[in-house]
Amino acid sequence: MDAYRALICENIDYDALIRDHPYSTDLIDGCVELMVEVCCTQRETVHVNQEDIPAVVAHSWFLKLDREYILYVMEAMQRNTTQVANIRAYTLSALYNTPVTIGQYNASRVSHDMAQDWEVGT
Repeated sequence: MDAYRALICENIDYDALIRDHPYSTDLIDGCVELMVEVCCTQRETVHVNQEDIPAVVAHSWFLKLDREYILYVMEAMQRNTTQVANIRAYTLSALYNTPVTIGQYNASRVSHDMAQDWEVGT
């Protein structure tokens, strides 16, 4: 577990995340521990998004996450205003879905910012 924790912390630039976001330490640590747990599971599948995903697939996804993905998850969780009944499942889904959804999220932000700039300029 320690080797995976070290690798994940390196991948997400953990020290810089903690330095830059000291009030989000619990959230960052929770994300790291969930990723470590998935990477170290002995089960064949991991329950994510209300379905069973092969553990090796989830493991591969989590080892690809970097600082930007974690920042994206942090922002999404901080902006959420609904009651989350199962925060572990919610966080696991957010982390797992990040590589697929971050591109659309960034495109949406750019479109929003450009619209705001256009409104100010008119």
